[in-house]
Amino acid sequence: TIGELIGAAAVVISLVYLSRQISMSNQLARAEASRTPTSDLNMLNASFGAGSDFRAALRQAIEGAERKDFDSDARVLLDLYFVSVTNIYEQLSREVREGILSDEALDFGGKGLFELPFYRTSWPILKPFLSSSFTAQFEKRHSLDPDLETVY
Repeated sequence: TIGELIGAAAVVISLVYLSRQISMSNQLARAEASRTPTSDLNMLNASFGAGSDFRAALRQAIEGAERKDFDSDARVLLDLYFVSVTNIYEQLSREVREGILSDEALDFGGKGLFELPFYRTSWPILKPFLSSSFTAQFEKRHSLDPDLETVY
């Protein structure tokens, strides 16, 4: 009887230990999932930011310039950058939808770019690079016009 009690206690202790290990593993996975998009955005900013043409164009866009205010080279640079930032946001959205991250993960560093006039008028160009389920949700969340046509 004593042996059975010791065995049962050992099983309970093992289960508690395994439960804590699984919980810790899940916490580490969530931390990595939230860290990855920030790291991706930092790398994106570093690579694009190395070019003075991009820095000047982004500064103009942040100051409120519209798509029509840029030459075609600057528009292409900004379009590539913005689709990359939006892809990171799509990744975050997927992880929130799957319950890996909380809703507050969607308040990441690139979110303010979605309000810029350049971004909003570039939406029709960016949209085809994203999944249709994401674009519908994204348009609603950020009040983007799904039928907007843009000038290249």
